[in-house]
Amino acid sequence: MNDDLHQITSSLQLLDEDKSDSLLSLTYSHFFTACPEGEFLWEKDDLDSRTKMFNGIILTIMDNLTRPEICEKNLASDVKDHDEYGVDKGMYGLFFTSLFEALSSVLGDAFNQEMQQAWKRQLGRIEEMAHKHTRK
Repeated sequence: MNDDLHQITSSLQLLDEDKSDSLLSLTYSHFFTACPEGEFLWEKDDLDSRTKMFNGIILTIMDNLTRPEICEKNLASDVKDHDEYGVDKGMYGLFFTSLFEALSSVLGDAFNQEMQQAWKRQLGRIEEMAHKHTRK
Protein backbone atom coordinates (compact mmCIF):
# COMPACT_ATOMS: atom_id res chain seq x y z
CA MET A 1 0.00 0.00 0.00
CA ASN A 2 2.87 2.38 0.66
CA ASP A 3 3.93 2.00 -2.96
CA ASP A 4 0.38 2.81 -4.09
CA LEU A 5 0.42 5.91 -1.89
CA HIS A 6 3.71 6.97 -3.43
CA GLN A 7 2.56 6.32 -7.00
CA ILE A 8 -0.79 8.08 -6.58
CA THR A 9 0.76 11.04 -4.80
CA SER A 10 3.42 11.28 -7.52
CA SER A 11 0.79 11.26 -10.25
CA LEU A 12 -1.28 13.93 -8.49
CA GLN A 13 1.82 16.12 -8.21
CA LEU A 14 2.04 16.13 -12.01
CA LEU A 15 -1.24 18.04 -12.19
CA ASP A 16 -0.86 21.79 -12.52
CA GLU A 17 -3.96 23.99 -12.55
CA ASP A 18 -4.63 23.53 -16.28
CA LYS A 19 -4.19 19.76 -16.10
CA SER A 20 -6.41 19.60 -13.00
CA ASP A 21 -9.14 21.48 -14.85
CA SER A 22 -8.76 19.16 -17.83
CA LEU A 23 -8.87 16.11 -15.58
CA LEU A 24 -12.12 17.24 -14.00
CA SER A 25 -13.71 18.11 -17.34
CA LEU A 26 -12.60 14.93 -19.10
CA THR A 27 -13.65 12.69 -16.22
CA TYR A 28 -17.22 13.97 -16.32
CA SER A 29 -17.29 14.04 -20.11
CA HIS A 30 -16.25 10.38 -20.25
CA PHE A 31 -18.67 9.47 -17.47
CA PHE A 32 -21.70 11.19 -18.99
CA THR A 33 -20.92 9.60 -22.36
CA ALA A 34 -20.68 6.15 -20.77
CA CYS A 35 -23.62 6.76 -18.42
CA PRO A 36 -26.05 9.39 -19.75
CA GLU A 37 -28.50 8.65 -16.94
CA GLY A 38 -25.80 9.77 -14.48
CA GLU A 39 -26.07 13.33 -15.75
CA PHE A 40 -29.79 13.41 -15.02
CA LEU A 41 -29.19 12.55 -11.36
CA TRP A 42 -27.40 15.82 -10.72
CA GLU A 43 -29.87 18.12 -9.04
CA LYS A 44 -27.48 21.02 -9.42
CA ASP A 45 -24.89 20.42 -12.13
CA ASP A 46 -22.26 23.10 -11.91
CA LEU A 47 -18.49 23.28 -11.66
CA ASP A 48 -18.55 23.67 -7.87
CA SER A 49 -20.64 20.56 -7.26
CA ARG A 50 -18.58 18.53 -9.73
CA THR A 51 -15.34 19.73 -8.14
CA LYS A 52 -16.60 18.93 -4.65
CA MET A 53 -17.56 15.38 -5.60
CA PHE A 54 -14.34 14.82 -7.55
CA ASN A 55 -12.19 16.07 -4.68
CA GLY A 56 -14.16 13.83 -2.33
CA ILE A 57 -13.22 10.81 -4.45
CA ILE A 58 -9.54 11.76 -4.40
CA LEU A 59 -9.72 12.19 -0.61
CA THR A 60 -11.45 8.82 -0.30
CA ILE A 61 -8.59 7.17 -2.17
CA MET A 62 -6.03 8.90 0.03
CA ASP A 63 -7.97 7.97 3.17
CA ASN A 64 -8.10 4.35 2.05
CA LEU A 65 -4.32 4.39 1.77
CA THR A 66 -3.65 6.20 5.05
CA ARG A 67 -6.74 5.71 7.26
CA PRO A 68 -8.71 2.73 5.92
CA GLU A 69 -11.09 2.46 8.87
CA ILE A 70 -12.13 6.10 8.49
CA CYS A 71 -12.39 5.65 4.73
CA GLU A 72 -14.82 2.76 5.09
CA LYS A 73 -17.03 4.68 7.52
CA ASN A 74 -17.10 7.83 5.38
CA LEU A 75 -17.66 5.87 2.17
CA ALA A 76 -20.60 4.00 3.72
CA SER A 77 -22.21 7.35 4.51
CA ASP A 78 -21.49 8.73 1.03
CA VAL A 79 -22.92 5.63 -0.65
CA LYS A 80 -26.08 5.88 1.45
CA ASP A 81 -26.52 9.47 0.24
CA HIS A 82 -25.88 8.40 -3.36
CA ASP A 83 -28.44 5.60 -3.02
CA GLU A 84 -31.00 8.25 -2.11
CA TYR A 85 -30.08 10.23 -5.24
CA GLY A 86 -30.71 7.17 -7.41
CA VAL A 87 -27.13 6.11 -8.09
CA ASP A 88 -26.89 2.41 -8.90
CA LYS A 89 -24.02 0.00 -8.35
CA GLY A 90 -22.81 0.09 -11.95
CA MET A 91 -22.32 3.84 -11.96
CA TYR A 92 -19.40 3.64 -9.53
CA GLY A 93 -17.33 1.50 -11.89
CA LEU A 94 -18.21 3.70 -14.85
CA PHE A 95 -17.14 6.81 -12.97
CA PHE A 96 -13.88 5.24 -11.79
CA THR A 97 -13.11 4.03 -15.31
CA SER A 98 -13.80 7.56 -16.56
CA LEU A 99 -11.42 8.99 -13.97
CA PHE A 100 -8.70 6.52 -14.95
CA GLU A 101 -9.14 7.27 -18.67
CA ALA A 102 -8.99 11.00 -18.00
CA LEU A 103 -5.82 10.61 -15.92
CA SER A 104 -4.24 8.67 -18.75
CA SER A 105 -5.21 11.33 -21.30
CA VAL A 106 -4.14 14.30 -19.21
CA LEU A 107 -0.85 12.89 -17.93
CA GLY A 108 0.15 11.09 -21.12
CA ASP A 109 3.49 9.30 -21.00
CA ALA A 110 4.18 10.63 -17.50
CA PHE A 111 1.39 8.33 -16.27
CA ASN A 112 3.70 5.33 -16.09
CA GLN A 113 2.77 1.69 -15.58
CA GLU A 114 3.41 1.78 -11.82
CA MET A 115 1.09 4.76 -11.43
CA GLN A 116 -1.54 3.12 -13.61
CA GLN A 117 -1.46 -0.08 -11.57
CA ALA A 118 -1.71 1.83 -8.28
CA TRP A 119 -4.75 3.76 -9.53
CA LYS A 120 -6.40 0.60 -10.85
CA ARG A 121 -5.89 -1.19 -7.52
CA GLN A 122 -7.19 1.68 -5.44
CA LEU A 123 -10.16 2.50 -7.66
CA GLY A 124 -11.04 -1.20 -7.63
CA ARG A 125 -10.91 -1.28 -3.82
CA ILE A 126 -13.09 1.81 -3.52
CA GLU A 127 -15.56 0.32 -6.00
CA GLU A 128 -15.70 -2.94 -3.99
CA MET A 129 -16.38 -0.99 -0.79
CA ALA A 130 -19.05 1.10 -2.50
CA HIS A 131 -20.75 -2.06 -3.78
CA LYS A 132 -20.69 -3.53 -0.30
CA HIS A 133 -22.64 -0.56 1.04
CA THR A 134 -25.02 0.18 -1.84
CA ARG A 135 -28.60 -1.02 -1.86
CA LYS A 136 -29.05 -0.85 -5.65
